[in-house]
Amino acid sequence: MIDGDALDGLDDRTPVVIGAAEITHHDGPDFVPTSATALMVEAALAALDGTTLEPTELGTSVGSVLVPHGTWTESDPGRAVAAAIGAPSARSVRSELGVLQQSLLARAASEVAAGTHEVVVVVGGENRWSGVVAGRAGVDVPAAPAVAVDSTPDELIEPDGMVIAQVEIERNLTTAAHQYAIIESAIRSLHDRSVGTHQRVLGELWARFARIAAAAPAGWDRRALDAEAIAFESPTNRLIAAPYPKWLVSQWNVDQAAALVFTTVGFARRHGIDPVRWVFPLAMAESNAMIHLTSRAELHAWPASRLCGQAALDAAAVDLDEIGPVDLYSCFPAAVEVQAAELGLSLDRDLTLTGGMTFGGGPFNNYALQGAAAMVRALGGADRPTVGLTSAVSGLLTKPGVALWSNAAPRAPFAALDVSAEARRVTDTRPIDADLTGTAVVRGATVVPGRDGESTTIAIVESDGRRSVVQSTAAAVAASFAGADPVGRRVGVPVPGEFTVD
Repeated sequence: MIDGDALDGLDDRTPVVIGAAEITHHDGPDFVPTSATALMVEAALAALDGTTLEPTELGTSVGSVLVPHGTWTESDPGRAVAAAIGAPSARSVRSELGVLQQSLLARAASEVAAGTHEVVVVVGGENRWSGVVAGRAGVDVPAAPAVAVDSTPDELIEPDGMVIAQVEIERNLTTAAHQYAIIESAIRSLHDRSVGTHQRVLGELWARFARIAAAAPAGWDRRALDAEAIAFESPTNRLIAAPYPKWLVSQWNVDQAAALVFTTVGFARRHGIDPVRWVFPLAMAESNAMIHLTSRAELHAWPASRLCGQAALDAAAVDLDEIGPVDLYSCFPAAVEVQAAELGLSLDRDLTLTGGMTFGGGPFNNYALQGAAAMVRALGGADRPTVGLTSAVSGLLTKPGVALWSNAAPRAPFAALDVSAEARRVTDTRPIDADLTGTAVVRGATVVPGRDGESTTIAIVESDGRRSVVQSTAAAVAASFAGADPVGRRVGVPVPGEFTVD
């Protein structure tokens, strides 16, 4: 809750979020499939509800609508959102996969602070559950508004480079679960845990997320599964990539959307928007350094995440021990474990507001907006000055982002920071050699079951300071690597891309 008297001295150009919304269409007898664009329109209207802004005011004030691309096929949902909120002349911007979702939040705050636009809306969503339900019924998902299909964005933001290496593409590491499972094996080895002990640790961590999702307003899965049901295989919890069964993996078949409305203190004052609704973006830091997993000297570490956290804290003049609510990007346990370690956050504290991407819901390429909207909601309902932290991830622990938010007046001007150059400098790497052969040491590995009962074991290995990705389809190798920690084990690489064990 904002103390109005404390805001008198704020610069009119200070960016502020005046509205945010999370939308979830739960499955059930009343569920009706809908387009992704319709979900985004609903989220944007909900975010604006209660701001006291009239459509005529929005029509001249909203300068742009920013949308991260999902799995949907609509070319320009931002245009449909702009029309629905009474701002048809707003600029439509779409970012492609591989662009950090937080980049859109930072752009929105920066643009209003610079006076480029008075109001910027950031909105995204996913309707994959509609596709599942419609497919089962043998019908089509309702069409999106024509303007979303027939128009093209005014601006398209594309990533600079690939988030995965060519050798990872060629050797079965394009699936996110496979790469994160390999990171998880490195974390397990770091803590010198047995396979069973580590599995129980993962179950307890994710069970806490499940309980939060059960109580979260927009939580997707409200069953509050216990640690045993989450972490260990069962007929309803099939293995995806060891050590991850289904309930340790992001669930993207959801119908969810989120929207945030950015403006300035000056605009909010002029339009009489209640300061109770104000939440300030304090600082956002990101790294766009493209350092592929296979090349990182320490698979369990992510220096770029640490740099983002420290840069944001320094820019906002906030100490780590002042941080209240936290929502970490949570596609897999490894993502949470690595970020928490780099940011100095204990795993014993709550690290999500939504319940995370397994239970709160993981709308493809939009979760960072869900987490940010949940943070705005949490801070707006707080009864004392509070600082919150959200994070974002793009690629396979490739591009991190950290954002700080507060319901109290900022101590420093808003800052949007890029620490890419420093991240490249401090991250120790090894060269990738796709042709590597001979004896090598396993740095991380996973076992991936096939539909036919066979399994593929995938490992990142190192020899003479060079790295490669290798695979084996031998059943004995799969059993050995699944049953005990393989990190540090010596293997043979008789031909590039394949490995054997004694």
